[in-house]
Amino acid sequence: MKIVKIGIALWLFMTPFLLKAQQDTAFKYEVLAGHDNDFTIFGTRTDWHYTYGIHLGFGWRPKQTNLITQLFPNKKAFSHYVAAHIQAYTPDYARTYQIVKTRQPYAGWGYVDFASNYGFENAFLQLKVDLGILGPAVHAGDIQNFIHQKFSKDIFVEQWEDQIPNQFGFNLRANYAQDIFTEKWLNLYSLSRISAGNIFTFFEQGLYFRFGQFNAIGRSVARQQSLLGNGETEIFLEAGFNMNFSAFNATIENANAQGEKIVPQNLVNHSILNGHVGVFFSQKRYAIGLKWNYTEGEIKGNEPHRFAILAGTYKFN
Repeated sequence: MKIVKIGIALWLFMTPFLLKAQQDTAFKYEVLAGHDNDFTIFGTRTDWHYTYGIHLGFGWRPKQTNLITQLFPNKKAFSHYVAAHIQAYTPDYARTYQIVKTRQPYAGWGYVDFASNYGFENAFLQLKVDLGILGPAVHAGDIQNFIHQKFSKDIFVEQWEDQIPNQFGFNLRANYAQDIFTEKWLNLYSLSRISAGNIFTFFEQGLYFRFGQFNAIGRSVARQQSLLGNGETEIFLEAGFNMNFSAFNATIENANAQGEKIVPQNLVNHSILNGHVGVFFSQKRYAIGLKWNYTEGEIKGNEPHRFAILAGTYKFN
């Protein structure tokens, strides 16, 4: 009942923003900060699988086109983005097997990506390249233990010394979203994602619902594309699911520091069901989104994993 009351209060607080007439302005630049973590999820007694992510990015709307942007003459707007990321993947490191039947190796993936975003009338296309290191050079374990000591008060994790050793990593990725149906405060859109590289190779297809006030998917905060808009107000709930068909995942399938492949190949899950629910808000310079994520996980027979994603952006000229 308390959650319902809080939700109603938040909705009433945001309502004036929905009704307020405003002069929308297109911004040229955007900074992004985001954090993913599972310690905020009730019922999770230990980190495991995708443990945390830290994201910092900068986007801009270029004045001139290039050879690639000229391939899309129907685009309404386009932008570029560069971002730095650190992601950590761990087994259930508790002394007893609380959640998982099969433990995975420790892995830290740190990378920089460059993305080009193209907004169309009712769609958007993102082309992206990842370059980074999978291994101890990322210091993912040091960051995890810092978070444990200063914030979550979790145990100190010593097993990072056995993590997957250093290797150069790259992925070529593309994301395409398309509005399917829109009726007043309800929207249905699809999202296709593909990645090819020596860290992640997969294809993913998803279907998502939005309820509230929102822009077309090509300039919406739903997929961090509000820079392509004109500062219009958005406030909506989103829910959806996707199927991920994974051909290779280095954080699961690579050998650890001892040369041992922890997860038997016959237990690697290549068809993974994922889902999320979230709330998003954007107005003029500011945008924020909070999502609760569910995934079956990369290993057959283990319990589903849950984690939260919080990200915000600030736009300026």
